[in-house]
Amino acid sequence: MPTYLVRIIETYDIVGIFSADNIHQLIIIVDECTEPDECEYTRMGPGGIMWTSPAIPIPIPIPQDDDGGEPDPTPWGDASVTETWWDYFYGYAAYRWKRFFPDDPPKPKQPALPQRPGPGHVVQFRKRR
Repeated sequence: MPTYLVRIIETYDIVGIFSADNIHQLIIIVDECTEPDECEYTRMGPGGIMWTSPAIPIPIPIPQDDDGGEPDPTPWGDASVTETWWDYFYGYAAYRWKRFFPDDPPKPKQPALPQRPGPGHVVQFRKRR
């Protein structure tokens, strides 16, 4: 099953690494977290995510949560990618980004939000009469 790296077209922010049988499945998976028409993808070669140390047991036990919150997140902080995938993240691999919907015109960029005055900016008030 192919593996894909997906990012936002405008900002190049990573969306994720996904495994799907075809592009239609990939679009459905990406749609779980963002708009696919705002994304582009590239197919990745062999590689993976690994924990060099310390290892964690699988399955990860889910502790009882008395306050009804979310369970502890997956410990990604100690994870790294294999050397072949590292090349995709840092631009050393030979690949081409493709839009999910190449025939649709790109959406116009959002205008920048107005900047607020920086810290320490004094605004004078009028005296009451």
